Amino acid sequence: MYRKAALFSMAVFLIVFLTGCYVVPVQPTPEPIAEWVPVKLIAKGGGAPPARAVNQAQARLMTERAAKVDAMRNLLEEAYGVTIRSNTTVRDFITENDTIRARVNAYIRGARVIDTRYLDDGSVEVEMEITLGYNFRRIFP
Repeated sequence: MYRKAALFSMAVFLIVFLTGCYVVPVQPTPEPIAEWVPVKLIAKGGGAPPARAVNQAQARLMTERAAKVDAMRNLLEEAYGVTIRSNTTVRDFITENDTIRARVNAYIRGARVIDTRYLDDGSVEVEMEITLGYNFRRIFP
């Protein structure tokens, strides 16, 4: 009888002891997620009239197109960044050749012209804007 009582009290002790030692797993608190809001980018581009234009109208249209393409390139540089590659050749501690190339590899959709300025020298400045929405955010995890 003494043995049964000792086993029973030992069993109760172990149950109480093991229940008291149960560790509740702690869930890590998630960091607050920053809400994505649309971002508006504005960039300017410039174009100069080409010397090979047939007439004044063609020169103006080609200049406007050059300014627009330059503005789009500037928008892409702001949105995606620029890849820079360089190569330097040195001989006898003197730089012989130094080449730096910049490249933007992206596409742009939804940019619009907000201002066009025709300057006295025949050049054109174009200001463009684009709004980067949630779909742009999904590109970058």
